[in-house]
Amino acid sequence: MMSVRWSPFFKQLMMIGMLIAAVWLLFRVRVILTPFILALLLAYLVSLPVNWILRHTGWPRTPVVVGVHLLVVVAIIITPVLVIPRLLAMARSFGATLVNVIQALLAVSPKPIELGPTITIDLGPFYEPISQGLRNLLEPNLGTIQNLQGLLFPFATGAAVVVRSAVTTVVWGIFILIVSFYTVRDAPMWARFVAARIPEPLRPELRQLWLRLTQIWDAFVRGQLILGFLMGVIVWLVMTVLGVRSAPALGLMSGLLEFVPGVGPTIAALPGVIIALILGSTWLPLPNLWFAVVVALTYFLLSQFENLYLLPRVVGSRVALHPAVVIVGALAGAQLGGVLGILLAAPTIASLRVLLGYVACKLLDQEPFPVGAPPLSREAFWGELVRGRPVRAILFDLDGTLIETDEELVQALTQRLSFIQRVLPAVNLPRLVRRWLMLSEGFVNGLVTALDWLRLDNWLFRLKEPLQRWRAIRRPDHFAPVDGSLATLRSLAQRYSLGIVTSRSRQETAAFLTQYGLNDLFHVVITRDDVGRLKPNPVPVRLAAKQLGLPPEQCVLVGDTSVDVRAAKAAGALAVGVLCGFGDENDFKGADLVIESTEQLAAWL
Repeated sequence: MMSVRWSPFFKQLMMIGMLIAAVWLLFRVRVILTPFILALLLAYLVSLPVNWILRHTGWPRTPVVVGVHLLVVVAIIITPVLVIPRLLAMARSFGATLVNVIQALLAVSPKPIELGPTITIDLGPFYEPISQGLRNLLEPNLGTIQNLQGLLFPFATGAAVVVRSAVTTVVWGIFILIVSFYTVRDAPMWARFVAARIPEPLRPELRQLWLRLTQIWDAFVRGQLILGFLMGVIVWLVMTVLGVRSAPALGLMSGLLEFVPGVGPTIAALPGVIIALILGSTWLPLPNLWFAVVVALTYFLLSQFENLYLLPRVVGSRVALHPAVVIVGALAGAQLGGVLGILLAAPTIASLRVLLGYVACKLLDQEPFPVGAPPLSREAFWGELVRGRPVRAILFDLDGTLIETDEELVQALTQRLSFIQRVLPAVNLPRLVRRWLMLSEGFVNGLVTALDWLRLDNWLFRLKEPLQRWRAIRRPDHFAPVDGSLATLRSLAQRYSLGIVTSRSRQETAAFLTQYGLNDLFHVVITRDDVGRLKPNPVPVRLAAKQLGLPPEQCVLVGDTSVDVRAAKAAGALAVGVLCGFGDENDFKGADLVIESTEQLAAWL
């Protein structure tokens, strides 16, 4: 029976109802909003080393994510022991400096300013009310300001409160780590899940919208971390050279306030200028006023260096906002999310600017993004890619890419495991065997690599002969090439350097090349006998590129499994997946190109 379709009005009513319910739910669970945002920020930071490791090793994602999170936990445990004593020493020094500044301000008695023989301006009557107000406000709190350690650890509120706060912090910390772990581990799965449920006509512009939003947050988080570290170190070193007291604290303040773009550096400069004006330099023989001018000029020059050189290169212009907008956003963020709201005000406003611009364009029936070239098809994308990144060498896997032994192995194992088909008739046994073989390749290659480190790999290869007899695989001198692959090789050899990167032995590889007269076509052959680490480790691909005298970026690795794709991407090479072997299209999400068979490669290149 056909289901009744909803009317447009009812659909709109449901969307409004879902939006109201989402806002109500967000309000009800707002207590977890801050930890959830912190978990997402931690997930982003953790994804940086995770993605770097995956690119350079080709290891499975889950163990890498687990390892990086364990390092985060270790860092969280040992950081207080290493950092807190230094922070306390810095806090005590900065507190003593503040006390000296305040006492100097309270003791100031401005002298009359003489502008000529008959013109004198006496600021005493104006300063006296200000001085008295400062004295009433600050004198009772001098002891508290001086003892900043007490501000950092207010144990006087009671042991029960301290224990409750510690337990709450630990619970929220565990929550943040768990959410971060699953977010990083399952990010590719969630991306595919969401993309598959977006209607096809909406995908191009929503992809553009998502790209712009991710660019904003990437520029902010990554850029502000780098910028905060650089400016903190620079300010610390420069203030130390000038002889400004509490230079480390001023550097730390400058680094932290970089997360408030526009106004943060100005706010960070004020304490340094005030300390220079009141206390002077520790070694420069300058009056305090002139020394304060020097410090202010130094902060100004550093801000110009930051704005003209560091910001365009580190952050870019995606988060560029008017300082007034940042101030208003920071105040609103303080009301909504406290310190976290202040720090995230700038990227949130920049994201809202993009979202509101997109909605406004859709409401006005305008194009939400600048009209340019139409979206590239896969063919055009590959053409643009190889034109911008010249391909000079093509590396081939053997089994399933140039040799048809994969299909013979699938048939042999399917026959051996036919009893499964009788027990579970609904199972597609050939497909199950192909999936098992593809997944086992990475495991077996990793096992060979581990055994090579232990010098125990020879015994594993001794099992090859009995395994081949059980599998009924053809002898190495009877290889069957993939349809059209030989003609493709001879065509590509006229324009590119060719190579082989395989987990087979050199003897078997040489037998195949000799059987079909291909020895002269290949400039490099990398087998398991040449390297200790097999694919998906990038070592074989990098060795092939090195022997060709080329950077890996100018090479293409053609293979039939995800192991080949991971090895290529980890080495920095382009990856082409062919569907004539074990893998299917879902296995080649990271490939630059997926084609039906090796025969089609000549047309693409």
